[in-house]
Amino acid sequence: MKKFTVMMLIALLTLSTLAVPALAEDQGLLGRLTKLNVDEDTLNAEIAYFFDYMPFTGYKYFDTLDSMVMALQSGSITGMAMDEFTKDYLISRTDGFAEYINPVETAYLACAMLLREEDAELCDRITGAIWDMQADGTLDALKKQYIDDVIAGEEPEAVMPEQFEGAQTLKVALTGDRPPMDYFSESGEPIGFNTAIVSEVGRRLGLNVEFISVDTGARAVALASGDSDVVFWSENGNFDNREGGDVEDQPEGTVITEPYLVGQLTYVVLATSPLVETGEK
Repeated sequence: MKKFTVMMLIALLTLSTLAVPALAEDQGLLGRLTKLNVDEDTLNAEIAYFFDYMPFTGYKYFDTLDSMVMALQSGSITGMAMDEFTKDYLISRTDGFAEYINPVETAYLACAMLLREEDAELCDRITGAIWDMQADGTLDALKKQYIDDVIAGEEPEAVMPEQFEGAQTLKVALTGDRPPMDYFSESGEPIGFNTAIVSEVGRRLGLNVEFISVDTGARAVALASGDSDVVFWSENGNFDNREGGDVEDQPEGTVITEPYLVGQLTYVVLATSPLVETGEK
């Protein structure tokens, strides 16, 4: 991902895209940072800063959040990159985790829904429903119930989409691997902010919503094959306006809704890591 220099030194969670290509190891850290078009003094300062606090080992990618958490706990990775909401959820429920504040720059992730290009009209209708939910306060209410309150320790109820006889069914892929956004209860029921959002969209548009479980790495295949009609997606960038999003990783033949939530890109490290002391709020 361009711009995010700290990502070059911290293991990444592939939650924000359907597929993230590995970088060639022979590029080297200097070569990768040079592509960011920063001035030489800043470049050298960033290299010195990061090498002072953690050795560069390159990217590591994980198919599940659980496997990445275990890698951090075992010391095989230095940290995990993720949205602020998943970060807060993990730290609130896992002993020994802490947040690392990137002192170099701030980056953001915007949550949206990805559909096939042939469903562009449906994509526009979903975007319209999202705008209406924002205008009438529904988005804020769902965020409080399914993100803020959950992070504070309250477990949400399972999401039960309203059903409409004879209506079109919208098959929505869930990985169950991004709490409090998209996960399953202990009994296997879908819960999370994303599930609440798409259920409300279905109610407003008169669509039946059906949740299907897919592996994180299989979302693109599920969408392209028609096994699912919607997958949850994140974009990087500056979201003061729609053009600020970075869609370079968006698969060909797809369309994306307007974002319904924007959060900061953050990092989770062990509480004993020296990085905890180097970050500045």
